[in-house]
Amino acid sequence: MQDRRRSKRYGVDVEGIVRSEGGIARKATISNLSVEGCRLSVSDRRFASGTTLTVGLGPIGLLHAKVVWRIGQVHGLSFDQVLHPAVLDQVRTFLSREPALIEERPAA
Repeated sequence: MQDRRRSKRYGVDVEGIVRSEGGIARKATISNLSVEGCRLSVSDRRFASGTTLTVGLGPIGLLHAKVVWRIGQVHGLSFDQVLHPAVLDQVRTFLSREPALIEERPAA
């Protein structure tokens, strides 16, 4: 199976908040993060493909994303704007429950 991703993904475990347009904010878990998107799990809500979401990541702020795929309560998101590599590193090293090492990301 060929990997069609354009950006390297990193394993993270970050608590966040997700909200659809006009919806209520719900707790979510963000994982499998890249500069272009992430995997998002929400225990009590399922969003259809194409749904626009706002994702809150603590001090990082709000990210706008679109649901690309869904399997059960797990969603694949594509960010509207690419994350800066420094923001990706901030999430990986300071917000993840199991912080990653910056050295894992290849030099630009």
